[in-house]
Amino acid sequence: MGNARTTSADVARRAGVSRATVSYVLNDRDQSIPESTRKRVLDAARELDYVPNAASRALRGGASRLVMLVNPGLPWSTNVSDFEDALTEAVAASGRSLVVWRRQSPDDLAATLANLEPSVVIGQGSLTRAEEELLERVRIPLVAADIALPGTDLPTRLQAEHLQAYGHSRIGYLTTSEPSLEMFAAPRTAAFRAACAELGLPEPLVASVPGGTAVDPQDVATQLTAWTDGDDPVTAVACFNDFHAAVCLTAAQQVGLWVPYDLAVIGLDDDIFAPITFPPLTSVRLGPADFAIHLWARARHLLGEAPEPDPFVPSAHIVERDSVREPERPAHV
Repeated sequence: MGNARTTSADVARRAGVSRATVSYVLNDRDQSIPESTRKRVLDAARELDYVPNAASRALRGGASRLVMLVNPGLPWSTNVSDFEDALTEAVAASGRSLVVWRRQSPDDLAATLANLEPSVVIGQGSLTRAEEELLERVRIPLVAADIALPGTDLPTRLQAEHLQAYGHSRIGYLTTSEPSLEMFAAPRTAAFRAACAELGLPEPLVASVPGGTAVDPQDVATQLTAWTDGDDPVTAVACFNDFHAAVCLTAAQQVGLWVPYDLAVIGLDDDIFAPITFPPLTSVRLGPADFAIHLWARARHLLGEAPEPDPFVPSAHIVERDSVREPERPAHV
């Protein structure tokens, strides 16, 4: 009779391998493991009288009702929250449960999959090639959230069009150098440059600042001073997201720029705090819930439960508030 206290960690120690290797051998899910290693694991499990629990046996039998969402380290935002809420609801409607896994280091996924065997993995951003190869080896289907889908330049184009409509042509673009946001920052910056070119606007002045949700307003204030001094000053700033736009509003006050009359500011994401900044922030609202539902439709297709969905068509629209107005000061001011 199996010893209920014996765990896969005990087997791993006896065999001199990782818990991930124990899981792959006992589940017969990675054919690349050397036969000598496989034998050590099986011998250790037999010597310790190790019996996987009922939940693990059900998972191995293909009855997993878990779906894993991989968050590659994205900081919290309204978009991330809305995406996860919509995906949780869609997954629950199929009788499954969503598990959100947040990457801490590149090696974490293997250790996690030694303890959790989802039926499908959905990426909330880019996975590393090593992570993709791992999922291929253990035969767990992956739905990759390609953030460079056709049409995802729409939000930045709306920013450029809106500023141009209010008479702005000399525009600064404020982005981030935060590594965890590079997958979003680089495409948005490139798309904003392209939008300006297509609209016949001058090349935007681009500056990146460190910190994802810990941007120093003084860094932005220094940049605003450089942009607005001289004979051809920047009159509007488009920002990578609303957090950077909120910092830009604070920095503008620090250097004596009156938003929106000295400087227009537009964000992106329409985050929860956008209506309560000073002045209230004009932004671009996205459709993260629609994207979540699309990814779940792709996952159901991989699971053989639904036809392949149509390509995703992103949506976005301007939410106009007070941080972008006519560039001239009111006559009564």
